[in-house]
Amino acid sequence: MLTPCASLVRSTLVSLLFGLLGLAGPVDAARHATLTLEAIEVGGLRAESVRVELTEGANASDARALRWRIAQLAWPAMALELRDVAWQCERMLRWQNPRCDGSLQVAGRSAGRLAIDLDGLSGALRWSQGRRALALTSGSDAPWRIDAEQLPLAWLGGLLARVSEALHPATGTLSGHLRIDPSTPATRLEGQLRLAGVGFDSPDGMLAGANLTLPLRFDADLGTTEARWKVRGRLVAGELLVSPVYLAVPAEGIGWDVEARIPSTGGWQLTRWAWNDDGALVAEGAAAFGPDGRLRSLTAQGSSPSLDSLATRYLDGVLGPAGLDGLRLAGRSGGRIALDAEGLAGLEIDLAEALAVDPRGRFSLAGLDGGVHWSREARAVESRLGWRAAALYGIGLDSGALRFRSQEGALALVEPLRTGVLGGHLRLDRFVWRPSRGPVPLRIDMGLALEALDLGSLSQRLGWPDFDGSLAGTLPNAVYENNRVRFDGGLAVQLFGGELRVDDLVLERPFGVAPSLAADVRFDDIDLAPLTGAFGFGEITGRLDGRIRDLRLVDWSPVAFDARLLTDRAWQGERRISQRAVQDISDLGGSGLIAGVQARLLRTFDDFGYDRIGIGCVLKDNVCAMTGLKKRGAGFVVVEGRGLPRIEVVGFRREVDWPTLLARLRDATEGDTLRIE
Repeated sequence: MLTPCASLVRSTLVSLLFGLLGLAGPVDAARHATLTLEAIEVGGLRAESVRVELTEGANASDARALRWRIAQLAWPAMALELRDVAWQCERMLRWQNPRCDGSLQVAGRSAGRLAIDLDGLSGALRWSQGRRALALTSGSDAPWRIDAEQLPLAWLGGLLARVSEALHPATGTLSGHLRIDPSTPATRLEGQLRLAGVGFDSPDGMLAGANLTLPLRFDADLGTTEARWKVRGRLVAGELLVSPVYLAVPAEGIGWDVEARIPSTGGWQLTRWAWNDDGALVAEGAAAFGPDGRLRSLTAQGSSPSLDSLATRYLDGVLGPAGLDGLRLAGRSGGRIALDAEGLAGLEIDLAEALAVDPRGRFSLAGLDGGVHWSREARAVESRLGWRAAALYGIGLDSGALRFRSQEGALALVEPLRTGVLGGHLRLDRFVWRPSRGPVPLRIDMGLALEALDLGSLSQRLGWPDFDGSLAGTLPNAVYENNRVRFDGGLAVQLFGGELRVDDLVLERPFGVAPSLAADVRFDDIDLAPLTGAFGFGEITGRLDGRIRDLRLVDWSPVAFDARLLTDRAWQGERRISQRAVQDISDLGGSGLIAGVQARLLRTFDDFGYDRIGIGCVLKDNVCAMTGLKKRGAGFVVVEGRGLPRIEVVGFRREVDWPTLLARLRDATEGDTLRIE
């Protein structure tokens, strides 16, 4: 049983008093009696090494003094254990139905006052200390009643630890009342409580609360093998973390209901739970937790009439680590989720007239309708998600839809998606999503292609120089796993009449802090005329080859590479370089020597023939080690002339500060005047 019976307490106390005095009436002389017991156990409450002293006055009207001292007091059902308990009552009123009020000490420290009043088969016990109070009352044929006022929740840490090792309240108080009927086979409890200022933190940091306030009503049957609880409450203030979901309780509060089974072996089984955050999320389901507080299983189904409220209240902790903090959502949603010890077991998301807009302008989706359904089971499940309008980095996409099939734990496209964009098409050939399962991490595989995108329109929307022509490319397979994206098969892009190929491309922490990228890049047969014209870098005709080895970007800024750009000497077309391009190339090295013709005569020519152009840079520690076509004295040749007028550009500065080089390149491409010095 959870509590001792009132009649047992009364009879035990009176028997001790009578045993001390050895009589039933007044005496003629003062007496002092002491009784020592090895142990007393009443209804599960056990006291060890008990010493009781009673001092009786010479006359019946004289005051009686009662002193108790208990070495150890334990109430296992309530996880209570106290040592060195002392209670002293200097004036005990009445004999047959004693009443006494005195000071209480625990472990040598003041612990408030304790009052006992026994009347027949009824009784009352009240403890108080400042604003804290605990009262226990019982009638002859009525259940016990316990009233509490501002009791520290930390005192119940041992009791809560029996339910879950993860719950160790550090702050908070408990007030309210409960009724206990120990006469039934399973002790019956019912009550109404208010928890205020509750704070807790699980050892693994997955569960936490701060300044939580929740009034609640409950009833329970406490059996010997398990307890059954029904609790209905409301969160009215505070903050709650159930990782990765963080919730700041709204002013209007949140209603909740729980029906639970708590085996004596520990842990919880929530046979039913319900959550009613009107306007944001209404959900219900079941769950099970182990003795360590870890989730064993969870099923939930619910709906949200406002995705905006749902995101604001519940999804910040989920979206932020995914690089989607501040994501604006609107529309309606519903769905279902199932979890077990291995992770996600089932997921259904349905949307109606939904909107998603990234505040960084990376993407937007409007008119989302349909859903995505996934299951770990072997049976096939199909779903469809369509949109009315979409954009990537400000580039509009035609309306479209994705059809999915879930089977054996993988969500995959039923058929490729081909949608119009910038006069061409974006093609998603393959997409496969496998959520994490136990030690196996989340994995996403995808392949896509670009078909004949208008390069001028793309440049305008991305703020690039005004390129002409079209853009096409393929990405055979990209794999996301362990917060890392690798691009199997490389990336090939056709532009400016040639090809740009990226191999060994790896992107780490794409949505985290300081994302990094590693790759090798190769250029082949790039037409220099439209390229230099678009960048405003003078004008050069011919074809460009090149490579950038060991490219490394951190937070999208280059920190290391070995780059070399070289014109194609075997190209049979005309190779010319303008005055502006000569000056700009010369300026990149910080100083240059234009040889072969007097500088003042250069103003009379619009362009020059060249044999080769070549420049290299090895970036390390924010310094670029410059190279050219070949050595020339203390310098290196960047432009090797051909024909008349003949021109040659030689660089003399071997090491250039990388930020300075970027500034010079920016000046060269943005400048409007020609300078030849």
